[in-house]
Amino acid sequence: MNNQKLDTNLITNVLKGDRSAQFQLFELTKGMLYSACYRIVNDEDEANDVLQDSYVEIFQKIHTLKHPEALIGWMKTITIRKAILQSKKKIYFEPIEEVDLESSEGFDSWFDAEMLDQAIGSLPAGARAVFLLLSVEGYSHREASNMLGISENTSKSQLNYAKTLLKKRITKLLQA
Repeated sequence: MNNQKLDTNLITNVLKGDRSAQFQLFELTKGMLYSACYRIVNDEDEANDVLQDSYVEIFQKIHTLKHPEALIGWMKTITIRKAILQSKKKIYFEPIEEVDLESSEGFDSWFDAEMLDQAIGSLPAGARAVFLLLSVEGYSHREASNMLGISENTSKSQLNYAKTLLKKRITKLLQA
């Protein structure tokens, strides 16, 4: 989902508080935002709660949006922050010991999206959150570390840890 799919009239009407336009925006973005929620909280009910809370905040604060062209990014940021806060009690960062961080090696096996989702879902909460924020959502280490309340070095090490675990778990799934 990107702003090219959002007609400028739709954005203008959403900013004016038009309920029909808001519903249309909801319909266009709910899948993308739910996916971001679910990947972070790793629970359907919690993801739905976060999504609902996110849309409440989005429509309450949409009048503060200074750059309408940034609407989708702004909505994603609100949703991801809510998901992180919702799952904060569950996000922990495992100490990284005795894990061979061979992230510089390539991974040339074929696997499908379902395998990748399964492997991502099995990551420890902290590594999963960092991986999703950086590799899926496109945030920088600085942005992710600020959202998660960790150092940039922790963000970097957790990303490498996540990639190493993903490689091992996907390899294991392929061998099954």
